[in-house]
Amino acid sequence: MDSRQNQITSGQLMGFIVSIQIGTGALSLSAYLARTCGHDGWISILVYGILVIAVISIIIRLLNRYNNKSIYEINKFLYGKYLGGVLNLLIVLYLWYSTCVNLRSYTNVIHVHLLRSTPTFILCVFSLIPTCYLVWYGLKYVARFSLTIYLSLSFSCLLFFLVFKDLRFNFLLPIGQSGIEGIKASFSPCVFAFLGYEVISVIYPEITNKKKAMKYAIGSNIITIIFCILLLLVTTSFFGEEMLKKTLYPLISLARSYRAPIIERMDILFIAMWLPVMAMTTRGYFCITYYSINKLLNLNKKARYLFVFTALTILLSDVPKSISSIEKYSNIMMISGALFSAFLVICYLFSFIRKKGVKPHV
Repeated sequence: MDSRQNQITSGQLMGFIVSIQIGTGALSLSAYLARTCGHDGWISILVYGILVIAVISIIIRLLNRYNNKSIYEINKFLYGKYLGGVLNLLIVLYLWYSTCVNLRSYTNVIHVHLLRSTPTFILCVFSLIPTCYLVWYGLKYVARFSLTIYLSLSFSCLLFFLVFKDLRFNFLLPIGQSGIEGIKASFSPCVFAFLGYEVISVIYPEITNKKKAMKYAIGSNIITIIFCILLLLVTTSFFGEEMLKKTLYPLISLARSYRAPIIERMDILFIAMWLPVMAMTTRGYFCITYYSINKLLNLNKKARYLFVFTALTILLSDVPKSISSIEKYSNIMMISGALFSAFLVICYLFSFIRKKGVKPHV
């Protein structure tokens, strides 16, 4: 890909991260947290959100210690050519795995709520057509399209406002009933909801105004925290803890429960508004994976490489056959993402010991 087609601003970075974090994960977040920590899910979101902000700041500080380098180049400075190459391969495999899992989750939502008779394979093919079109032109255009996330979030907040009169805030009491054990039990769904910030370590060299990268990257996570807390508060107050545990996609069920004066099926309109958001989680990881492969293998932008990568992604995403298997693969993605984040923190600490490639006076 042409380097100019991959350059993005810090503002576009913020929209890009938010669009990856909020997508298919937000649809089922309330239900998962209700099962693990009851009505105190919003507390878990706040706690883990603050923890992720700390991790993001460490990642940016690591990248700032090196002159316009991504984690792929930093790994070779820290661990040598061969071990660094193996670590880079593992990172690409994680990103690719995340692409496949999110694609399968995305098509499952469409299959359950819209096109029940359409095979999953066909849904995957048609879902990736616009993604391939944007990825072909570069990261810049994917990041620009990701800014539509703000429109979808605004529509969701409008839905929250419309159902406000039906909320029963006594469902949120007593506050803190789940205690520390509840916060520990909610680790998996919370971490999964915030995954997406780690792509900063890959695309950092493409950011044009790096001085603002820290502020906008943290800002993206704050937006995610605020939206997820609003989502938890509204869905818990509307459905109640016990009913929420039995709901597959509470956000869609909330839209279905609202009766508008003119619009008969509010959930269909909501899904139509939310489809770009769900697609961006897949599109973001797809773009970063393809970008990484091009960087590591020095491939020219040729149609056959993108076609082969897309075909393999579709085939791999079709491996999970049921909702339970999707949850299992999503849990593996969560563990891998947590390990990747921990690895980036270790790299930051190790950079003070092995200073090869570190900028002077940093």
